[in-house]
Amino acid sequence: MRPFNGAILTVLAALLPGFFIAACSKPPQAAVATAASVEKGMYFKPGLRGFAVHNEYDDDGDGDGINETLVRRYINERGDTAFSMTTGDHLWAWSVDTRGDDDADIHRNYVIRDSNCDGIFDERYSLSAEFHVPGCLKVM
Repeated sequence: MRPFNGAILTVLAALLPGFFIAACSKPPQAAVATAASVEKGMYFKPGLRGFAVHNEYDDDGDGDGINETLVRRYINERGDTAFSMTTGDHLWAWSVDTRGDDDADIHRNYVIRDSNCDGIFDERYSLSAEFHVPGCLKVM
């Protein structure tokens, strides 16, 4: 059996105290606040060059059990997806989800919404955020 090399003992002696401190320390504290899931501004319809309609269906956009919103899904050759949401004759939301990309990046993967039916997309949501039909389009 070969004896330990002095250099190996020196490295182990330097690393062991750090190991024990890390093993006995408290876990890191959770973040106090997270990034906002909605941003206010003026956003533009996504470019759909290379996208084709994949499917269409009616869905419940406000959680009342009535399928009042037409959802139109698009896909391109890379597998990126987009969808639009229309209630009545008013298109009020667009979404983009880039395949293989970080869904948390609100600048590349998002939902934009026209919050007050003025034709301007003024809210941008992360893909994990909840959003609904704007109040100006709610079915009575």
